[in-house]
Amino acid sequence: MKYLKSVTLFVLIFQLAACSWLNLGDASEGVLKPVSDQREYRYIELENGLRVMLISDAGADKAAASLDVNVGSRQDPKDYQGLAHFLEHMLFLGTEKYPEAGAYQAYITAHGGSHNAFTSFEHTNYFFDISADSLEPALDQFAQFFVGPLFNAEYVQREVNAVNSEYRARIRDDQRRELAVFKSQLNQEHPFAKFSVGNLDTLHSSEEAALRERLLSFYRKNYSANIMTLTVIGRESLADLEALVRPKFSAVKNRNRHLAAIDAPLFKAGDLPRWINIQPVQNRRSLSVNFPVPDAEQYWHSKPLNYIGNILGHEGDGSLLSVLKARGWAENLSAGQSFDYQGGALFGVDVSLTDAGLKHVDEIVGLIYEGIAQLRDSGIEEWRFEEQAGLAKQEFMFRAQNAPINEVVQLSMALQKYPAQELLRGPYLMDDYRPDVLKEFLAVMTPENSYISLVAPDVSVDAEIARYQVNYGQREVSAEQLSALTKSDTAGLGLPAKNNFVASDFSLKAGGESAPKLLASAPIELWLNIDDVFELPKGRVYLLLESEEAVTDAEQRAKSDLWLRMVKDQLNELAYPAQLAGLDFDVSVGWRGIQISVGGFNQKQGELLAELLAVLKAPEWQQSRFSRLKAQRLRQFENARRQSPYQQVVAELPRMLNRETPGLVEHEAATQAADMAAVAEHVNSVMKNLHLRMLVDGNFDEADAKALAEVVTTALPNAVETRSPAQFVTQLAVGTAVRKIAAEHDDSAVLLYVQSAVKGMQARVAMGLTAQMMSADFYHQLRTEKQLGYVVSASVYPQREVAGMIFLVQSPVLDPAAVQGEINAYIQQWLTTGVDEASFNKHKAGLLLRLAEQPENLWDAAARHWQDLLDDYPKFNSRELLLEALEGLSYSDWLAATQRDFAADKQRALLVYNAGKWPKSIPAGKASGEPAKFKATLPAYRFE
Repeated sequence: MKYLKSVTLFVLIFQLAACSWLNLGDASEGVLKPVSDQREYRYIELENGLRVMLISDAGADKAAASLDVNVGSRQDPKDYQGLAHFLEHMLFLGTEKYPEAGAYQAYITAHGGSHNAFTSFEHTNYFFDISADSLEPALDQFAQFFVGPLFNAEYVQREVNAVNSEYRARIRDDQRRELAVFKSQLNQEHPFAKFSVGNLDTLHSSEEAALRERLLSFYRKNYSANIMTLTVIGRESLADLEALVRPKFSAVKNRNRHLAAIDAPLFKAGDLPRWINIQPVQNRRSLSVNFPVPDAEQYWHSKPLNYIGNILGHEGDGSLLSVLKARGWAENLSAGQSFDYQGGALFGVDVSLTDAGLKHVDEIVGLIYEGIAQLRDSGIEEWRFEEQAGLAKQEFMFRAQNAPINEVVQLSMALQKYPAQELLRGPYLMDDYRPDVLKEFLAVMTPENSYISLVAPDVSVDAEIARYQVNYGQREVSAEQLSALTKSDTAGLGLPAKNNFVASDFSLKAGGESAPKLLASAPIELWLNIDDVFELPKGRVYLLLESEEAVTDAEQRAKSDLWLRMVKDQLNELAYPAQLAGLDFDVSVGWRGIQISVGGFNQKQGELLAELLAVLKAPEWQQSRFSRLKAQRLRQFENARRQSPYQQVVAELPRMLNRETPGLVEHEAATQAADMAAVAEHVNSVMKNLHLRMLVDGNFDEADAKALAEVVTTALPNAVETRSPAQFVTQLAVGTAVRKIAAEHDDSAVLLYVQSAVKGMQARVAMGLTAQMMSADFYHQLRTEKQLGYVVSASVYPQREVAGMIFLVQSPVLDPAAVQGEINAYIQQWLTTGVDEASFNKHKAGLLLRLAEQPENLWDAAARHWQDLLDDYPKFNSRELLLEALEGLSYSDWLAATQRDFAADKQRALLVYNAGKWPKSIPAGKASGEPAKFKATLPAYRFE
């Protein structure tokens, strides 16, 4: 079961199973937490009704905060749709205490942090993280958003333009388009039917004074302390955190806002069943069957929709997906709650169709109905609930800690839903088996109560939603047709068996080193890191099958890619129960060869790894499977050309710079030419000449590592000692090379990549420091002040020891040559204005703190170790080398490097652009030609 994104809204469906013996760790100030969680918690409620969760983490490198307002697009006035979203934008542009627009963003960036916000149907969430020693000033500025925002009149037009640019930037986004159709079919009295993004028309941009007045009115009515929740993580003690929060947030006004449940049904009586056809922008085929259901929030101890979604979305033998794949009709399937609100919810099953499946949509709908009926009749069993509940408890007890910024967002929203005591455990808790409740929900998941949407290029349509340029049509579903849909062939369809991958050994290994150590060099290069920091019965195994033959050119790369797709598809039924039991795996092709990872509870990783290697070595060469996966891959190439312009220019950059990354056209052609026999021959060739590198990282000891290595060498006995692949990064010449791509979008998009003239750690940290200094100001100047577009960013882009930086703008108002001019003018003005030594030292301190941050969890630590191995840092000290280089970087050295790399006549630049509605606009520079030709004409940095 993959997470459902039906109608673009989703909730996490927790994948769960059994270990009733586990005990909770000590409660911290009444908050129940896992045994592995060493943080301290305190829940307080301020006098104004604002609810707060304080989290003290003495070892934290980052502090973070999130404030959630239980208000969103639901509250938009019908005559000002998008107002909640517009308010979110305006709130960042100055407060009474901190009036300068952009000052908050600049402070956060300078102190190693990040910030953002989002508006959903019933929530608006604001959040940031920052170096742990800078929490108090950041929190003071943050609090003022909710105490004394200015909503300056001078920014009204600019920000409504930004909202409009955001809308336009995603006008060809299929999820937005499908959501627009869904909203058009709803009961128009339901608030979800409104246009939540907003644009120039719905926000009446020509009447600025009236818009600002409505904005102020909305804020005064809805932004009330009693419907706000705040979470703060810091290294300070709980008492000190409380002393920080109380005076800053007690001034938030309590307007005693009361939010009643929504009485209006999603669909009016008689509106269902309904079948809607939608034509997408991308070449994709999907079928969704959704059911309006009661609000499940009151049943959070039972989680009925999780239970139902876990069974219908199962991918093992006998599952809906298994049956559909066996018939060649589906590629993926997901099931679960797709949307919920105060008063109701929507449950859906979403199927990604093959070309053949498109011809059998009626039977597929029927199978979904039959799967639900089967669950209703014989799938409500206590042992199934206990298995899910046990795995949920197991996952909670050994929960990996999130990055602070993700944690605070998750918890501030959870605090709106769960009691403070259950804030952490609530999303996992299933301790109340209620068959009556399950029957209640399944009883409304009937054919007569279903909303069906079919998305495919050639479906019958007769209507349009102009706002998103989406064509759709309604297919009549008579009672006779509905009856026929419930008579599908259900051969092979069954309920999931008991899960045999559930772990039972949660003991922790003793030991631990400061870095991974080499256990063996042959026949496999074996490294071990015994974790003694996170103390979880989990770990990750990385395996590299190093082979130049796997990735020599586009042809070999395409064959390797198709091979691995066959492997993953074949393993899906076996591996899915393992994933539910807390194991995961991945297999991918990279510049060194084939990379495998297995992670999760360490007890049964050997079993999963053995199965994976057996299939990797000798896949079942089924022509039907190969044809389906090849067609899927070719659609991905086609759809890559239909992404948003900014996504396409970003994706083109590595194709232009990395020798081992083929161009899109070249890669697509090689995939098209590959047949199954050629791929099978390729596999045999690759597997004869492999150098094996392996990292065992986490809750493992030497015996475990050697046993896992033996699994590998038994399956792959022909390992060689010689390593061969090398990585090449194109070395740009002075000047600007220009690469044009053709995105089907009116907006222009420009990506300017500037490469350092020299390579090495000092060049990397100098460029990184420049990016940190520029990023917030670049965004403020080109997006907020000049209103070039919604997508505006400046960021560092290193590749190995090759330093680089990218400037990205997608614009609905300027042609690409003009955007290039604005970017270059900004850079040169920034160089002219200069940065004084005090600012340099402030930013340097912030970057030092960021580079010194320790991994957030076991997975981050293992990933760092593995990346160092891949990048040839056998001492696992890449971060230390960067810190050393940055510590030694003087102001004069940095200034010289910046002038060298960014001065107009010295830049080594690559510009990738989309012309949009300005086809005759050509940015300044020399045309690059296709990626392969461009890379062949330039020297390259070589990395072993």
